[in-house]
Amino acid sequence: MPELLSGEQVINVNRAANMRRSRLYVCPVCGNVLHAAGSAMISCCGVTLPPLEAEQPDEAHDVRIEDIEHELYISSAHPMNKSHYLSFVACCTDDRFELVRFYPEGNAEARFFRGGHGILYWYCNRHGLFFKRF
Repeated sequence: MPELLSGEQVINVNRAANMRRSRLYVCPVCGNVLHAAGSAMISCCGVTLPPLEAEQPDEAHDVRIEDIEHELYISSAHPMNKSHYLSFVACCTDDRFELVRFYPEGNAEARFFRGGHGILYWYCNRHGLFFKRF
């Protein structure tokens, strides 16, 4: 907004054309999951959210990726109780971003259309964001 009000010409340079540069945000108050196709200033419930930093999974937080015909079947043995669960899994390729939300007491399973190579993200409500390339 300050750039627009300054009176100078603003040139839009698209720095987020690749969906693999996506950023994920999770609100600590309401649990809302937000996605941006690049860097953004995002707030929810009055809190400015930092982008989540993805880590390599440990043994307790690993997921299985099975290639079945033209789909990726994702499953996990992670606990899914009310205090410790996987909140979502997201599949990100060059031109597509898909997110499946999980809920406590449910199954941690999802299917995604396989459209090439990409990155799989999943979020544990206690331990944060993890990723795996496929």
